Amino acid sequence: MKDGHERLGVFRSDSGITLSFGQATYFISADEPFHNIAVKSLELNDYVPFYLEIAKREGMGPEFRDALERMIEETQDGD
Repeated sequence: MKDGHERLGVFRSDSGITLSFGQATYFISADEPFHNIAVKSLELNDYVPFYLEIAKREGMGPEFRDALERMIEETQDGD
């Protein structure tokens, strides 16, 4: 039986950062602009930018981004 939860794995090396989500993997090279954001996100234990990057690489459109931003705002408003 398949686990109902997809988990994000983040692995950092000298050459970049590898993201693993479900059966997919994504490599963020140290040369890419997003790498700086990824490093800062790891320092802050903020994984939302990784999910956004995965969505971008999967070709998810602005609708997904907007929905996710709304959910983040709702969560922050509840704090």
